[in-house]
Amino acid sequence: MNPKGGTEILKEQLLAQLPEESIDGINLIGSICNPALVKEDKINVLWQHLSYDQPNVQYMRDRKFVDSIDYFIYVSHWQYNKFREVYKIPEYKSFVIKNATHAFEPVKKEPLIITSDKIKLLYTSTPWRGLAVLIKAIEILNKTRNDFEVDIYSSTKIYGSAFEESEKDRFDALFNKCKNTPNVNYHGYTFNGEIRKAVEKAHIYTYPSIFEETSCLAVIEAMSAGCHVVTTNYGALPETCGEFATMIEFDSSGQNLIERYAETLNSVIDNYRDNLYKDDLEMQIKYYNKNYSWETRIQEWKNFLNYVRTEKTR
Repeated sequence: MNPKGGTEILKEQLLAQLPEESIDGINLIGSICNPALVKEDKINVLWQHLSYDQPNVQYMRDRKFVDSIDYFIYVSHWQYNKFREVYKIPEYKSFVIKNATHAFEPVKKEPLIITSDKIKLLYTSTPWRGLAVLIKAIEILNKTRNDFEVDIYSSTKIYGSAFEESEKDRFDALFNKCKNTPNVNYHGYTFNGEIRKAVEKAHIYTYPSIFEETSCLAVIEAMSAGCHVVTTNYGALPETCGEFATMIEFDSSGQNLIERYAETLNSVIDNYRDNLYKDDLEMQIKYYNKNYSWETRIQEWKNFLNYVRTEKTR
């Protein structure tokens, strides 16, 4: 199985919507900083999705490699500024073009029957980005309430069969805990099309992130689909979520984070049942389906590629 995480999905969607002639002569490199990927006869554009501290970006310390790249694209202002601070990147050839998703059809969540319906929670990220925190927070909630269920789509399989095999022992215990925790439905890996259906049905997107996201496509999809997001203020998440999400302060103490997240999620479930997010969610859906749609973003890419060509002919 070929890996197909957010980076691969985004590149596939971008190339599907660009006219072929717009990328003629362009070598679009996806995130990995490696001199072997540079093509001397093309305009080299490095579309960077990774965080500044990841192993696959360490060639950014090599000025020869940096000089061989004509343009750098970053997916958030937070990420751009981190690379600027850590690697002293050449600002004149650095641009921010945010991520995007296909717009959702007009979203209408089924109204809750307060006395019987369960609030639908959802987690769709990789296991090391906050799943252990979520499961422990759910265990706390299970002691006092039974009016919710959380669907978990999380697996190492998303990065390919070889990665899944190498990481199997590391996460098996966590996945088994998901399967055996009350009010949790563990689904493992599925395709992005199924994830999009899941976010349309969910009410609250539960993501206690312990990973410095550079953007977070999963959150963008959830917000576009009308989920209220409960997450941490770590990495670029405040930029991605704006004022729409419920955020808690990141805490490197795992137990503090678990307890704070459980307490916050408990309040959010109550607020959702009381219909307190209705107006905000209506604004959120319109905002993300406009500002994070491919219809909007593809024009930014076309403008950038036109600029690249203009500069080349000067």
